[in-house]
Amino acid sequence: MIRKITHIVLWLALGAWFTVILGFVSGSNERVLCKQIIVNITDSSEVRFVTNLSVREQIMAAGMELHGYPVEGIPTRDLEEQLEHDPYVENAEVYVDVDGNLYVDIVQRKPLLRVMPDGREGYYIDDDGRMLPLSEHYSPMVLLVTGDLSFAETTDATGMRIADLSADEELKQLIGFAGKVTRHPFWNRQIVQVYRGRDGQYELIPRVGAHQIEFGTLDDYATKLRNLKLLYDQGLRQYGWNTYDKIDLKYSNQIICTKR
Repeated sequence: MIRKITHIVLWLALGAWFTVILGFVSGSNERVLCKQIIVNITDSSEVRFVTNLSVREQIMAAGMELHGYPVEGIPTRDLEEQLEHDPYVENAEVYVDVDGNLYVDIVQRKPLLRVMPDGREGYYIDDDGRMLPLSEHYSPMVLLVTGDLSFAETTDATGMRIADLSADEELKQLIGFAGKVTRHPFWNRQIVQVYRGRDGQYELIPRVGAHQIEFGTLDDYATKLRNLKLLYDQGLRQYGWNTYDKIDLKYSNQIICTKR
């Protein structure tokens, strides 16, 4: 019985000790003031839509005074939501440490295409179908698509434009095509522009070679690119990049070349 009472007393004492310690830590946190804001843009070597300065300006625009403010009262989740309203920001993480440093970690959206429709304002599209506005400060080197372009779109909860891939098969194909071109070492260097005519037929603009590439629709684009690569490897490298005036890939499993 005495041993049981002793155990109860010990546990009560430990509970009281933890309560005092937690109260001390909590009180200490309330007294820790924000010393500095440390911005970390994790992918700044790949994309430069967002800068250290632009992040700080966004925080200031939100009307939040942070320097010298108790870290315990900084609304980190509100800050994250504010930063994620930037169309170029995919994810924002805001947190503080015990020394009073406020950390802001930013992951940017990475554009896949630059879309320049005839007579309308251009925009970027990323892998997820997000439609990003053009930037006044930064122009990434991505595949350019021009011509008669009008894609189905919707908006998310923040009002951001999103390509409606479920309602637009051609746009879904275009994003798949752009992803394949971008990830392929040769095509990423060779194909610099894609033009869509009013008839829905596409033309590829090469970096090397004064030839016109009539690609047709985007149906079976992987096979068409494979056939074109075979022509480059077995034909143009041997006979010269300017041998042909036009390369036609519109027809299934065949290439029609027109000499100059």
